[in-house]
Amino acid sequence: MTHALSAKLTLLLLVIAVTRLFAQEPLPCPPPAAPIAPGDPAYEDALSLKKNLESQGMEVRCIFETKFSSQFLDRTSPILRSKIEGEACLRTNLGDLGVLFMWRPRTFAELNIKERHQGGWYVYTFSGMADVWPSNIKRSASKDRTYYFLHGNYLLSAVGDKMRSALESALHQSPLSL
Repeated sequence: MTHALSAKLTLLLLVIAVTRLFAQEPLPCPPPAAPIAPGDPAYEDALSLKKNLESQGMEVRCIFETKFSSQFLDRTSPILRSKIEGEACLRTNLGDLGVLFMWRPRTFAELNIKERHQGGWYVYTFSGMADVWPSNIKRSASKDRTYYFLHGNYLLSAVGDKMRSALESALHQSPLSL
């Protein structure tokens, strides 16, 4: 093997190794301004869920809000109010966990979620809870299967078999059968 070919092969192997290393790096938490704040109505529920998950061995790296909560604003009222208590993303060692929190004593039990596998995609249809669920979110699609869990006043969504298994253990329940 020539020296040039050997150097190219070494460089290629190094690039592959570095790429794999970065591919396994966990996603970073957002800047300090993004985490869910103590004044947020869903703050206590988010911390309670975090403690429950950590007591079952999951690592919660951070909790932050996403822009999804803006979909639940009641725009018919002169004062913008949310139809839900709040939402959060819990970034864990197994991936992201999306959570919607309903105002107690209400739950998401009336929400219906149907799953179809179509052309390599998972297609989800949402119905029920017309007074809460945004009318513009009737369907969504993903290449990866999403697992939904109803737990008290929480609606959790997660991707991946490891996350599904961890949630089944932590919540002592199976995901919705879609």
